Amino acid sequence: MKIKAGQLKALASDLTSSFKAFLIYGTDTGAIDEAACRIQKMLADQKPLAVTDLTADRLRETPTLFWDEVGALSMFGDRRLIRFKNPSDTFVKEMEAYLNADTGDAFVLMTADNLNTKSALVKLADGADRMGSLGCYPQEENDVRATIAGILSENGFIVAPEALVYLAQNLGADKGITLSEIQKLMLFMGDEKQVTLAHAEAAVGNGSAVSVDDLIMHVLSGQAGPAQRDFELLLLEGTASAQLTRAFVMKLNQLLIVLSKMKKGEPVDTAIRGTPPFIPFKYGALWKRIVLSWPESYAMEALDLMLTAEKNVKSGLPADLVCNRALTGLTAAGKKFLAGRR
Repeated sequence: MKIKAGQLKALASDLTSSFKAFLIYGTDTGAIDEAACRIQKMLADQKPLAVTDLTADRLRETPTLFWDEVGALSMFGDRRLIRFKNPSDTFVKEMEAYLNADTGDAFVLMTADNLNTKSALVKLADGADRMGSLGCYPQEENDVRATIAGILSENGFIVAPEALVYLAQNLGADKGITLSEIQKLMLFMGDEKQVTLAHAEAAVGNGSAVSVDDLIMHVLSGQAGPAQRDFELLLLEGTASAQLTRAFVMKLNQLLIVLSKMKKGEPVDTAIRGTPPFIPFKYGALWKRIVLSWPESYAMEALDLMLTAEKNVKSGLPADLVCNRALTGLTAAGKKFLAGRR
Protein backbone atom coordinates (compact mmCIF):
# COMPACT_ATOMS: atom_id res chain seq x y z
CA MET A 1 0.00 0.00 0.00
CA LYS A 2 1.44 3.34 -1.04
CA ILE A 3 1.70 5.81 1.82
CA LYS A 4 2.56 9.53 1.87
CA ALA A 5 4.68 11.00 4.66
CA GLY A 6 1.73 13.06 5.91
CA GLN A 7 -0.37 9.91 6.37
CA LEU A 8 1.99 8.16 8.78
CA LYS A 9 0.45 9.58 11.93
CA ALA A 10 -3.02 8.38 10.92
CA LEU A 11 -1.65 4.88 10.39
CA ALA A 12 -0.52 4.41 13.99
CA SER A 13 -3.23 1.90 14.93
CA ASP A 14 -3.02 0.08 11.58
CA LEU A 15 0.67 -0.58 12.12
CA THR A 16 -0.29 -2.90 14.95
CA SER A 17 -3.58 -4.33 13.72
CA SER A 18 -3.16 -4.61 9.94
CA PHE A 19 0.43 -4.19 8.77
CA LYS A 20 3.13 -6.84 8.91
CA ALA A 21 5.86 -4.89 7.11
CA PHE A 22 6.88 -1.47 5.81
CA LEU A 23 9.36 -0.41 3.12
CA ILE A 24 10.86 3.09 3.09
CA TYR A 25 12.99 3.83 0.04
CA GLY A 26 14.34 6.62 -2.18
CA THR A 27 17.25 9.04 -2.54
CA ASP A 28 16.59 11.31 0.46
CA THR A 29 18.42 9.34 3.16
CA GLY A 30 17.58 11.89 5.84
CA ALA A 31 13.85 11.54 5.17
CA ILE A 32 14.19 7.73 5.11
CA ASP A 33 15.85 7.72 8.54
CA GLU A 34 13.28 10.15 9.96
CA ALA A 35 10.33 8.08 8.72
CA ALA A 36 11.86 4.86 10.06
CA CYS A 37 12.32 6.47 13.48
CA ARG A 38 8.70 7.68 13.46
CA ILE A 39 7.36 4.24 12.61
CA GLN A 40 9.51 2.55 15.24
CA LYS A 41 8.32 5.08 17.84
CA MET A 42 4.68 4.46 16.86
CA LEU A 43 5.15 0.74 17.34
CA ALA A 44 6.93 1.22 20.66
CA ASP A 45 4.18 3.57 21.90
CA GLN A 46 1.58 0.87 21.29
CA LYS A 47 3.50 -2.12 22.60
CA PRO A 48 7.03 -2.70 23.93
CA LEU A 49 9.48 -3.71 21.20
CA ALA A 50 12.22 -6.29 20.96
CA VAL A 51 14.43 -5.04 18.10
CA THR A 52 16.66 -7.14 15.83
CA ASP A 53 18.81 -5.80 12.98
CA LEU A 54 19.08 -7.85 9.80
CA THR A 55 21.57 -7.39 6.95
CA ALA A 56 22.12 -8.96 3.54
CA ASP A 57 25.49 -10.27 4.72
CA ARG A 58 23.91 -12.05 7.68
CA LEU A 59 21.29 -13.58 5.39
CA ARG A 60 23.96 -14.89 3.03
CA GLU A 61 25.74 -16.52 5.96
CA THR A 62 22.51 -18.00 7.38
CA PRO A 63 19.76 -18.31 4.68
CA THR A 64 17.12 -19.30 7.26
CA LEU A 65 17.85 -16.33 9.53
CA PHE A 66 14.87 -14.23 8.41
CA TRP A 67 12.36 -16.98 9.22
CA ASP A 68 14.19 -17.77 12.44
CA GLU A 69 13.80 -14.15 13.53
CA VAL A 70 10.17 -13.56 12.55
CA GLY A 71 9.15 -16.84 14.15
CA ALA A 72 11.09 -16.35 17.37
CA LEU A 73 9.30 -15.44 20.57
CA SER A 74 10.45 -12.47 22.62
CA MET A 75 11.75 -13.40 26.05
CA PHE A 76 9.44 -10.85 27.66
CA GLY A 77 6.48 -11.20 25.31
CA ASP A 78 7.18 -7.90 23.53
CA ARG A 79 6.42 -7.34 19.87
CA ARG A 80 9.38 -8.17 17.65
CA LEU A 81 10.68 -5.54 15.22
CA ILE A 82 12.97 -6.81 12.45
CA ARG A 83 14.91 -3.93 10.89
CA PHE A 84 16.44 -4.67 7.48
CA LYS A 85 18.66 -2.06 5.81
CA ASN A 86 19.07 -2.08 2.03
CA PRO A 87 17.35 -5.34 1.05
CA SER A 88 17.61 -6.22 -2.65
CA ASP A 89 14.95 -7.44 -5.09
CA THR A 90 16.12 -10.99 -4.41
CA PHE A 91 14.21 -10.67 -1.12
CA VAL A 92 10.83 -10.41 -2.90
CA LYS A 93 9.98 -14.12 -2.65
CA GLU A 94 10.74 -14.14 1.07
CA MET A 95 8.48 -11.11 1.62
CA GLU A 96 5.64 -12.58 -0.46
CA ALA A 97 5.78 -15.76 1.59
CA TYR A 98 5.97 -13.80 4.83
CA LEU A 99 2.94 -11.63 4.01
CA ASN A 100 0.89 -14.75 3.29
CA ALA A 101 2.20 -16.75 6.24
CA ASP A 102 0.52 -17.12 9.60
CA THR A 103 3.46 -15.88 11.66
CA GLY A 104 3.71 -14.39 15.12
CA ASP A 105 3.61 -10.74 16.12
CA ALA A 106 6.76 -9.64 14.22
CA PHE A 107 6.91 -6.43 12.17
CA VAL A 108 9.49 -6.05 9.37
CA LEU A 109 10.75 -2.51 8.77
CA MET A 110 12.94 -2.14 5.68
CA THR A 111 14.88 0.97 4.62
CA ALA A 112 16.56 1.21 1.24
CA ASP A 113 18.41 3.91 -0.69
CA ASN A 114 19.26 1.31 -3.36
CA LEU A 115 15.69 0.81 -4.66
CA ASN A 116 13.36 2.86 -6.89
CA THR A 117 9.76 2.69 -8.11
CA LYS A 118 10.68 0.07 -10.72
CA SER A 119 12.12 -2.31 -8.13
CA ALA A 120 10.24 -5.57 -7.60
CA LEU A 121 10.27 -5.13 -3.82
CA VAL A 122 8.72 -1.66 -4.14
CA LYS A 123 6.02 -2.95 -6.48
CA LEU A 124 5.21 -5.71 -4.00
CA ALA A 125 4.91 -3.19 -1.15
CA ASP A 126 2.79 -0.82 -3.26
CA GLY A 127 0.25 -3.51 -4.04
CA ALA A 128 0.17 -5.46 -0.78
CA ASP A 129 -2.64 -4.96 1.73
CA ARG A 130 -0.52 -5.77 4.77
CA MET A 131 2.65 -3.92 3.75
CA GLY A 132 3.23 -0.18 3.47
CA SER A 133 5.58 1.66 1.11
CA LEU A 134 6.87 5.21 1.38
CA GLY A 135 9.08 6.86 -1.25
CA CYS A 136 11.44 9.57 0.02
CA TYR A 137 12.83 12.03 -2.53
CA PRO A 138 14.15 15.60 -2.32
CA GLN A 139 11.38 18.11 -1.77
CA GLU A 140 10.38 20.94 -4.09
CA GLU A 141 11.35 24.41 -2.85
CA ASN A 142 7.81 25.24 -1.67
CA ASP A 143 7.71 22.01 0.37
CA VAL A 144 11.13 22.81 1.83
CA ARG A 145 9.90 26.26 2.85
CA ALA A 146 6.90 24.74 4.59
CA THR A 147 9.10 22.22 6.41
CA ILE A 148 11.57 24.87 7.59
CA ALA A 149 8.84 27.32 8.64
CA GLY A 150 7.03 24.56 10.52
CA ILE A 151 10.10 23.48 12.48
CA LEU A 152 11.00 27.06 13.41
CA SER A 153 7.41 27.90 14.39
CA GLU A 154 7.12 24.80 16.59
CA ASN A 155 10.20 26.00 18.47
CA GLY A 156 8.94 29.56 18.95
CA PHE A 157 10.83 31.29 16.12
CA ILE A 158 9.52 33.82 13.61
CA VAL A 159 11.34 33.78 10.29
CA ALA A 160 11.52 36.74 7.91
CA PRO A 161 10.29 35.98 4.35
CA GLU A 162 13.69 36.69 2.77
CA ALA A 163 15.39 34.46 5.35
CA LEU A 164 12.94 31.65 4.59
CA VAL A 165 13.64 31.97 0.84
CA TYR A 166 17.39 31.85 1.50
CA LEU A 167 17.08 28.79 3.73
CA ALA A 168 14.90 26.92 1.24
CA GLN A 169 17.29 27.66 -1.62
CA ASN A 170 20.38 26.58 0.32
CA LEU A 171 18.89 23.52 2.02
CA GLY A 172 16.47 20.80 1.04
CA ALA A 173 18.57 18.39 -1.03
CA ASP A 174 18.39 15.95 1.88
CA LYS A 175 15.90 16.23 4.73
CA GLY A 176 18.45 15.00 7.26
CA ILE A 177 20.83 17.80 6.29
CA THR A 178 17.97 20.31 6.41
CA LEU A 179 16.97 19.27 9.93
CA SER A 180 20.59 19.38 11.10
CA GLU A 181 21.13 22.86 9.64
CA ILE A 182 17.91 24.19 11.17
CA GLN A 183 18.97 22.79 14.53
CA LYS A 184 22.27 24.61 14.09
CA LEU A 185 20.42 27.83 13.22
CA MET A 186 18.25 27.59 16.35
CA LEU A 187 21.33 27.09 18.52
CA PHE A 188 22.99 30.03 16.79
CA MET A 189 19.98 32.25 17.57
CA GLY A 190 20.30 31.79 21.33
CA ASP A 191 17.56 33.82 23.04
CA GLU A 192 16.65 35.75 19.89
CA LYS A 193 13.43 34.56 18.25
CA GLN A 194 13.26 36.71 15.09
CA VAL A 195 15.27 34.98 12.34
CA THR A 196 16.58 37.50 9.81
CA LEU A 197 18.42 36.99 6.53
CA ALA A 198 21.67 37.88 8.30
CA HIS A 199 21.07 35.12 10.86
CA ALA A 200 20.31 32.59 8.13
CA GLU A 201 23.41 33.50 6.12
CA ALA A 202 25.65 33.37 9.18
CA ALA A 203 24.36 30.04 10.49
CA VAL A 204 23.90 27.96 7.34
CA GLY A 205 25.97 29.72 4.70
CA ASN A 206 29.13 28.34 3.18
CA GLY A 207 31.17 29.39 6.19
CA SER A 208 30.92 27.98 9.69
CA ALA A 209 28.50 29.57 12.12
CA VAL A 210 31.27 29.74 14.72
CA SER A 211 35.01 29.19 14.83
CA VAL A 212 37.25 27.52 17.38
CA ASP A 213 38.57 31.02 18.19
CA ASP A 214 35.02 32.04 19.16
CA LEU A 215 34.83 29.14 21.61
CA ILE A 216 38.28 29.81 23.08
CA MET A 217 37.63 33.47 23.69
CA HIS A 218 34.20 32.90 25.19
CA VAL A 219 35.54 30.19 27.51
CA LEU A 220 38.61 32.09 28.74
CA SER A 221 36.52 35.23 29.31
CA GLY A 222 33.90 33.31 31.29
CA GLN A 223 30.91 33.72 28.93
CA ALA A 224 29.11 30.48 29.74
CA GLY A 225 26.08 30.82 27.45
CA PRO A 226 27.99 31.71 24.27
CA ALA A 227 30.67 29.14 25.10
CA GLN A 228 28.15 26.29 25.41
CA ARG A 229 26.43 27.39 22.21
CA ASP A 230 29.78 27.52 20.37
CA PHE A 231 30.69 24.05 21.63
CA GLU A 232 27.42 22.48 20.48
CA LEU A 233 27.58 24.22 17.09
CA LEU A 234 31.16 23.09 16.48
CA LEU A 235 30.17 19.49 17.27
CA LEU A 236 27.22 19.76 14.87
CA GLU A 237 29.57 21.04 12.17
CA GLY A 238 31.82 18.01 12.62
CA THR A 239 34.62 19.38 14.79
CA ALA A 240 36.02 16.60 16.98
CA SER A 241 36.54 17.09 20.71
CA ALA A 242 40.17 16.03 20.23
CA GLN A 243 40.64 19.04 17.94
CA LEU A 244 39.14 21.34 20.55
CA THR A 245 41.28 20.10 23.43
CA ARG A 246 44.41 20.46 21.25
CA ALA A 247 43.38 24.03 20.30
CA PHE A 248 42.99 24.97 23.97
CA VAL A 249 46.36 23.45 24.85
CA MET A 250 47.99 25.59 22.16
CA LYS A 251 46.14 28.75 23.21
CA LEU A 252 47.00 28.28 26.89
CA ASN A 253 50.64 27.79 25.93
CA GLN A 254 50.43 31.07 24.04
CA LEU A 255 48.90 32.74 27.10
CA LEU A 256 51.70 31.46 29.35
CA ILE A 257 54.38 32.73 26.97
CA VAL A 258 52.78 36.20 26.94
CA LEU A 259 52.54 36.19 30.73
CA SER A 260 56.18 35.13 30.99
CA LYS A 261 57.28 38.00 28.76
CA MET A 262 55.26 40.46 30.83
CA LYS A 263 56.84 39.07 33.99
CA LYS A 264 60.22 39.98 32.50
CA GLY A 265 59.11 43.56 31.89
CA GLU A 266 57.64 43.59 28.39
CA PRO A 267 54.58 45.82 27.93
CA VAL A 268 51.40 43.81 27.42
CA ASP A 269 50.83 45.03 23.84
CA THR A 270 54.39 44.18 22.83
CA ALA A 271 54.19 40.74 24.43
CA ILE A 272 50.93 39.98 22.62
CA ARG A 273 52.17 41.19 19.22
CA GLY A 274 55.37 39.18 19.57
CA THR A 275 53.71 35.88 20.50
CA PRO A 276 52.13 33.99 17.61
CA PRO A 277 49.64 32.89 16.43
CA PHE A 278 47.98 36.14 15.36
CA ILE A 279 44.88 37.17 17.33
CA PRO A 280 41.92 38.12 15.06
CA PHE A 281 41.18 41.84 15.21
CA LYS A 282 37.65 41.33 16.56
CA TYR A 283 39.14 39.59 19.59
CA GLY A 284 42.15 41.85 20.14
CA ALA A 285 40.65 43.81 23.05
CA LEU A 286 39.16 40.72 24.67
CA TRP A 287 42.44 38.76 24.43
CA LYS A 288 44.21 41.67 26.13
CA ARG A 289 41.69 41.56 29.00
CA ILE A 290 42.21 37.81 29.29
CA VAL A 291 45.98 38.26 29.42
CA LEU A 292 45.68 40.94 32.10
CA SER A 293 43.19 38.91 34.15
CA TRP A 294 44.47 35.32 34.22
CA PRO A 295 47.14 34.73 36.92
CA GLU A 296 50.10 32.72 35.65
CA SER A 297 49.60 29.99 38.26
CA TYR A 298 45.98 29.44 37.19
CA ALA A 299 46.94 29.48 33.53
CA MET A 300 49.38 26.64 34.29
CA GLU A 301 46.64 24.71 36.11
CA ALA A 302 44.34 25.29 33.15
CA LEU A 303 46.98 23.89 30.80
CA ASP A 304 47.33 20.79 32.99
CA LEU A 305 43.54 20.39 32.95
CA MET A 306 43.39 20.52 29.15
CA LEU A 307 46.38 18.19 28.72
CA THR A 308 44.59 15.66 30.93
CA ALA A 309 41.37 16.18 28.98
CA GLU A 310 43.24 15.67 25.71
CA LYS A 311 44.68 12.42 27.01
CA ASN A 312 41.28 11.20 28.23
CA VAL A 313 39.57 12.14 24.97
CA LYS A 314 42.01 9.94 23.08
CA SER A 315 41.79 7.06 25.58
CA GLY A 316 38.29 5.90 24.69
CA LEU A 317 36.34 7.82 27.34
CA PRO A 318 33.22 9.73 26.14
CA ALA A 319 35.10 12.44 24.23
CA ASP A 320 32.42 15.14 24.04
CA LEU A 321 31.54 14.77 27.74
CA VAL A 322 35.20 14.92 28.83
CA CYS A 323 35.84 17.99 26.70
CA ASN A 324 32.67 19.77 27.82
CA ARG A 325 33.46 19.22 31.50
CA ALA A 326 36.96 20.63 31.08
CA LEU A 327 35.67 23.68 29.22
CA THR A 328 33.00 24.26 31.86
CA GLY A 329 35.77 24.43 34.47
CA LEU A 330 37.80 26.90 32.39
CA THR A 331 34.71 29.04 31.78
CA ALA A 332 34.04 29.30 35.52
CA ALA A 333 37.64 30.39 36.09
CA GLY A 334 37.45 32.93 33.28
CA LYS A 335 34.28 34.41 34.72
CA LYS A 336 35.98 34.77 38.11
CA PHE A 337 39.14 36.41 36.74
CA LEU A 338 37.42 38.82 34.35
CA ALA A 339 34.63 39.83 36.72
CA GLY A 340 36.33 43.14 37.52
CA ARG A 341 37.38 43.92 33.96
CA ARG A 342 34.10 43.94 32.03
